[in-house]
Amino acid sequence: MVRRFIQHERREVRDLDGVWDFAFLGDVDPDRVDPGSIVFDDVMAVPGCFDATPGHAGGRGLVAYRTRMRVTDPGRYRLVFDGVHHWCRVYWDRSPVREHAGGFTRFFAEVEDAEAGWAEVVVLVDNRFDDSRSPLHLDYFDWYHFGGITRGVELHRLGEVRIDGLRVLTEDVEARRVALAVDYSATEPARGVRLTVECGGRTVVDGSVDVEASGRIERSFELPGAEPWSPSSPALHLVSVRLGEDDMVERFGLRRVGVEGARLAVNGEPLTLRGVNRHESHPQFGHAQPPGLLVADLEQIRDLGCNFVRGSHYPQDPLFLDLCDELGILVWSESIGWQYPAERLTDPSFIAAQLAHIDEMVAAAVNHPSIIMWGVLNESPSHEPENRPAYEKLLRELRVLDPSRPVTYASNHVYEDLSLDLVDVVAVNCYPGWYEGGLADIPGELDRIAAHVDGSGHEDKPLIISEIGAGAVPGWRDAHHGMWTEEYQAELLRTVIEHLDEGQDRISGLSIWVLGDFRTTDAKDMLLGRPRSMNDKGVLDEYRRPKQAYGAVRGLFARER
Repeated sequence: MVRRFIQHERREVRDLDGVWDFAFLGDVDPDRVDPGSIVFDDVMAVPGCFDATPGHAGGRGLVAYRTRMRVTDPGRYRLVFDGVHHWCRVYWDRSPVREHAGGFTRFFAEVEDAEAGWAEVVVLVDNRFDDSRSPLHLDYFDWYHFGGITRGVELHRLGEVRIDGLRVLTEDVEARRVALAVDYSATEPARGVRLTVECGGRTVVDGSVDVEASGRIERSFELPGAEPWSPSSPALHLVSVRLGEDDMVERFGLRRVGVEGARLAVNGEPLTLRGVNRHESHPQFGHAQPPGLLVADLEQIRDLGCNFVRGSHYPQDPLFLDLCDELGILVWSESIGWQYPAERLTDPSFIAAQLAHIDEMVAAAVNHPSIIMWGVLNESPSHEPENRPAYEKLLRELRVLDPSRPVTYASNHVYEDLSLDLVDVVAVNCYPGWYEGGLADIPGELDRIAAHVDGSGHEDKPLIISEIGAGAVPGWRDAHHGMWTEEYQAELLRTVIEHLDEGQDRISGLSIWVLGDFRTTDAKDMLLGRPRSMNDKGVLDEYRRPKQAYGAVRGLFARER
């Protein structure tokens, strides 16, 4: 896994990224597969998306990955996966140790008694759409669901006591006081286990604790003179925790997110958010984003003049979040979803899967200061009364997991929406000038949205246009500036930004749909409105080449720098 800082100084960690053995098994039942009988006749990069490679492009089915490693020290180990799509079963020496579904989030596979010698890891991965195994992925979503081991893999050697996670919460920016939570597990309860915490070059906690089979240790401390984190000065700090013989290092920023005058604020400073939505998709790499591509995306985001990214419509790569922390780019982190129907939102098993996914999203990203809000259920039917309990449960879970950040969801039914009272930030997806009306209708529609939100009793909440845009086939230009031309897209976005800058100050956030073009679903009814099988609303094409709209947005956003 690529990290921008060392996470463990004492724990033995082995990077398993590289080229693994591979087999495409096809349309078979995973329960009928014996990992020992698989014929591995191919190879595949890890991380990577097998169905983005030339030999397996567009392939759906069960596949198998295999790697081997030397285990010199027998005992307890942990396989850490940062993302597998969509469903997987992990085997250690042909014994199953974990199943997981969901993609885009980190999970662990525990190996309790590894023997010395050569060990074999086999991972069955299924990118088919299967409600019983992977209920969060649906075949009509407006993005292509790539499959594979899409993010990094590590092997951790564990001791009797192990740190499972750290959370650092800013309690008071002015006092430079933070709260630390250490989640741990242990082979058996123990007394007098040493706990030390170092931060800012000094020891802030030094003592001993009693541990159970699992639990949480909480401490708070102050960091005199530590610089707060903000978009203009993204200062970061490292906290190093040692519990017994184990350790973990985490990076954090001192900052508080709140609301000031119906605007999101960091450390009390109200913000005007200007940004883009971003899909993790590329024709050659699928969802598996090489570090160079992540850096290049952020270079273009900054060049546009953006200070904000909405991660659509799933949690973003941990390295991307590391880079946003360093660059002061604000992030909306969102759980997986796109227009789920009522039959999903009223299904207890689906809600349970969403809750598990949200738990993993927050656990993996809670310490990133760049994340200023959490979101759920993009464009789902929040205007139907039977779906309100789903919004209540998921938003409540976010608040329980992290009370320090606002919560939201992107509504595409704002005039009929029945759940806006549940959010801290009102976010609206709308496409005036594209799916309805013309360019001249855009200012009036934005004004009507703002008036409706205020008239519905939400005038004290920040209001964000979370999606707006137009399609443009790359290179398609004509004198008429008609729909699907680069000229039309540029004119539409120029109209939006100029109105928000000059005529509409109630709307304090904008995330353009979308940074780059991306492949969409194979569902035919969607493809008929998606030239080239692409969602072409990017200001860049799928290879990150700028369209005319890129220059138009850049020129207008740059005025606010």
